[in-house]
Amino acid sequence: MGFLSSKAGEAPVIVEGRFKAPVGRVYRAWTDPEQIIKWFGLTAGGMQAAEIELKVGGQWRFVMSEADEGRSVLHGTYLRIEPEACLEFSWQHVYEHADGRREETSASKVTVTFREEGASTLLHLRHDGIMREEGRLGVGRGWEASFEQLSKLLEA
Repeated sequence: MGFLSSKAGEAPVIVEGRFKAPVGRVYRAWTDPEQIIKWFGLTAGGMQAAEIELKVGGQWRFVMSEADEGRSVLHGTYLRIEPEACLEFSWQHVYEHADGRREETSASKVTVTFREEGASTLLHLRHDGIMREEGRLGVGRGWEASFEQLSKLLEA
C-alpha cells in the first residue's frame, strides 16, 4: 500500500495512512496495550509485552523480542496527549544483552496526529531526531510494516 511518505533514509521519517475506521477506534489502537501488541512491529505478533501510562510525563515500554542472548526494548515518555487528535512521545531503542550490557540509541521524538474524514481516519506520523541514516531506514521500514498491520487490524 505504501505508507512511507518521506524518502527512505531521509529526515524526518514521515508515514501517512487513511484507515477505514472512526478516529476513536484508531486512537484506541494506539493507546491500548492489548491492541498495540497485535499490530506494532515488523511482524504481527512480534511484540512480547506493552506497557502504557497514558498521561503527559507517563512512560511507555514495548519489549519487541526476547532470546537467550538478550532482548530489544523500545521506550519513552508521553510529551503531549490530545485525545483522538495527537500523541507526542520520546522514543529510544535499547538492546539489553544477556550479560547485562546495553546498547542505546539517542532519544528521538514521534508525533502522531489523527484526523477524522467521514468514516475514515487520516493518520500522520512524524519521527524526528534519528541521527543516522541507517537508523532512519530501519525506523521507516518498521513504521511502514506497523501501518500495514494496523490497517489489517482495523479492517477485521
